[in-house]
Amino acid sequence: MAEEKHQDEEFSFVKEKIKRQRFYQNRTFRKVVFQLVLAVVCGVVACFVFVVSYPFMEERFHEEERTEISFPKEEEEPEVPQEPEVPQEPLVITETRELELEDYKKLYAKLKGVADECTKSLVTVTATGSDTDWFNETYESREQASGLLVGNNGVELLVLTTYSRVSSADQLQVTLVNRDSVDAVLKNYDTVTDLAVLSVNLADVPEGAMEQIQMANLGSSRNMRAGDLVIAVGSPAGISGSVLYGNLVSSSYPVSVIDGEYDLLLTDMWKASESSGVLVNPEGQIVGLIEQEYRGPGGKDSLTAYGISGVKDVIEHLSNSQDLVYIGIMGTDVTEEIAEEQSIPVGVYVTSVEMNSPAMDAGIQQGDVITEISGQAITSISEIQEMLLKFSREQVIQVSVMRLGKEGYKEIPCSVTLNRL
Repeated sequence: MAEEKHQDEEFSFVKEKIKRQRFYQNRTFRKVVFQLVLAVVCGVVACFVFVVSYPFMEERFHEEERTEISFPKEEEEPEVPQEPEVPQEPLVITETRELELEDYKKLYAKLKGVADECTKSLVTVTATGSDTDWFNETYESREQASGLLVGNNGVELLVLTTYSRVSSADQLQVTLVNRDSVDAVLKNYDTVTDLAVLSVNLADVPEGAMEQIQMANLGSSRNMRAGDLVIAVGSPAGISGSVLYGNLVSSSYPVSVIDGEYDLLLTDMWKASESSGVLVNPEGQIVGLIEQEYRGPGGKDSLTAYGISGVKDVIEHLSNSQDLVYIGIMGTDVTEEIAEEQSIPVGVYVTSVEMNSPAMDAGIQQGDVITEISGQAITSISEIQEMLLKFSREQVIQVSVMRLGKEGYKEIPCSVTLNRL
């Protein structure tokens, strides 16, 4: 026992008391805490940066919701049977009254008031471009045309104008009725009707200008008749702000276009080389869009306009950035009477095929008769025109044509890949 005690005393200097390490002194714990603190700091910084930068990012990159542009559908007015006239006693005028100059002044003052009200919906479109002359020197070209305010989708003002006037422009500007000018961009176009829609950012419109303009009041051209009074507003004389007064010669003069036809309003007013604008009825409603391509009967240079009822669907598609597609044929209706007389199938007789068009690529030829599209029977060119408004670019449709051969007419199926012209 003495020896053991002596050994314990001899090695007592190597004895130590082991203590348990505290949890906050653990290296792993410290790393976890450091990561958590770093995450909190990063989160606070991120929140601060987000709060500061959100208004700027919202203004610059946020895409506001656009309201789709649409016009009320016109309904065919039923013909009301005329009641037999009841004979009335003749009216005897005992006192005559001559029209004075003041009467004419009052009449034209009222007509001018209608035109002035319409100008709130009109703008002047200035297209600026650059070109080179014979000496390879660059010069600036500038062209102007009337535009029509057809819609406000909550993000942009939509201006309808002539496509050929703005197609090659490097810069577009729109001058409102209060003479404020704002930049515009080409939104959509249609080469067949030569119509285009420009976009003006609402944020660029000066304060107070919106109170002085108004969207176009589109009426109906189907109710117009020959002899009705019309007012040409915009640039009908080729000069911005010009006004002409006249009457309709015809309200439904048909002209054939690619894959369809339109009714023109013919007037007794003269046509300038750069006419543009609209036709307005005495109620202030827009009934026609002045166009330049077509002439009246006999080649007369009278002012003509697309009837507004026939182009409302085109304006809607252009305003909503929707596709306007074509097959690429010129055609005429084959009615049942014509079919019986000429021994031709009922449908649309193809008078010509546009070069490099979807119809040509699909193998449709002049002389074919289109009888069916996507399973629906076709009896008129207007039906093709209406159906194409429901299709989109690159869509493949099945077109059935009847082609004359040695053994008579034979049905030939064609797959047409639609596109714009």
